[in-house]
Amino acid sequence: MTKERMEKELKKVRQQLADLQAREKDLEEQRQMMEDAEAMKTIKKYKISSEKLQLFNKVSEDEILQLLAKKEKENAGNEEKTIH
Repeated sequence: MTKERMEKELKKVRQQLADLQAREKDLEEQRQMMEDAEAMKTIKKYKISSEKLQLFNKVSEDEILQLLAKKEKENAGNEEKTIH
């Protein structure tokens, strides 16, 4: 394979990669829009108010923080046992 041909092939492959990355980004955006639309349907179906949604988000954040704190304690306990 000549150097020019190899350079041409590399250019072609790089373009294919760029095209695939753009396609991936587009598909991710479409998936997110579909998920958002499904969430909106559920919200409308059950007539969930914005106040309730904010409360759900707050509860979720608090639960996540509690789970993370619990996990950190477990990890600290495991590290201490490993050291001794």
